[in-house]
Amino acid sequence: MENNEKKMTNYDRKRLAREEAAKREKKKNILSIVATVAIVACIAALLIVVPMLKNREKFKEYFKINNESVSQLEFNFHRTNLINSNATYLQYFGMTSVEDLDTMIYDQEKGTTWGDYFTEGAVQSIKENKALIADAKAKNVPLDIEDDYKAYMSGVKAQATAAGISSDSYLKSLFGATEKELKSIIKENLAAVAYTEYLSEQNATSDETAQAEYDANKDKYDSVDYRVLNINADVKEGASEADVETAMKAAKEKADEMLAKVKAGEDFETLCATYAAEDKRANYADSETDYSLVTGETSAYSFSPYSTWLFDSARAKGDADIYTDEDNNVHYVLLFEQRYMGDNVLANIKNDMTYNAVAKYVEEITKGYTISDPKDNLPTL
Repeated sequence: MENNEKKMTNYDRKRLAREEAAKREKKKNILSIVATVAIVACIAALLIVVPMLKNREKFKEYFKINNESVSQLEFNFHRTNLINSNATYLQYFGMTSVEDLDTMIYDQEKGTTWGDYFTEGAVQSIKENKALIADAKAKNVPLDIEDDYKAYMSGVKAQATAAGISSDSYLKSLFGATEKELKSIIKENLAAVAYTEYLSEQNATSDETAQAEYDANKDKYDSVDYRVLNINADVKEGASEADVETAMKAAKEKADEMLAKVKAGEDFETLCATYAAEDKRANYADSETDYSLVTGETSAYSFSPYSTWLFDSARAKGDADIYTDEDNNVHYVLLFEQRYMGDNVLANIKNDMTYNAVAKYVEEITKGYTISDPKDNLPTL
């Protein structure tokens, strides 16, 4: 299938959720307030996404938050950061320019595009910024971000030097404006980041709480190691239902035969060298690899169709079975190896619980913030 025909599947949504979870661990949620040099540097992965704005346009009102005007420049700043922080993922869908975002569908049911997705994210990001900074002021929390701003601009200058252009030219290519025009927007963003970090410190999850969460939900957090061989049915293009059924039956017989030998104690990897597709057998026969072994898989990040079998709490070492995927005409021969607490589990639990506490707080303080769109620039909101 060509990239420009790629649709958002449940697998893709789970993959996106996984990447968003990783961002959360680093306080870089896709819909949050971060604009760092690391994100700025990511723009090289995509074509320029912000057209040059005329001076009279960039400061015009784009929409309002609680009757406070938000300029097109501020909106573009946040939207560009969100797009380029996800450049690699977008390229997976064949998107390499801003035009692609407005043609590729993100949500089939709603009919919204990836462009809509990032527009909504940018608006949410700005709304959170306004609420966070107002809350910090109300609580008299000092937000000294001068060093952060210097570090940000230092990174911009380094990227500009590498590109052989001035800092202002680089910023114009990113956001359509100069440092002077962007300074207040960048500082407001960095101030919101600083306050988020303050809230994270105030709401930090204790070691005891993280341990209790793990003890209560081991199925969610444990890792598993297992072996797998997929035995595909030999289904020809244009095959009838009867042909598919016959091919699946033949593949199942092959899988059953291998499973019986596994249960009898024969070595799984050695059997793979016999039962795998002919063009894959050398991989299993290679004594330097352990090709059938999968390690460190967790239920939260598992994309396997047989995940339910893997993470059954009753699963024990030596369990073997076959999982049949009718949709893809394949039988998986499985052998369970072990289940255990992986590295950094408690640290990750602490990060997630802290993030969730802060996210809940941010959700509360933004409830009173309303979006108005008098110029109809935000049709999906």
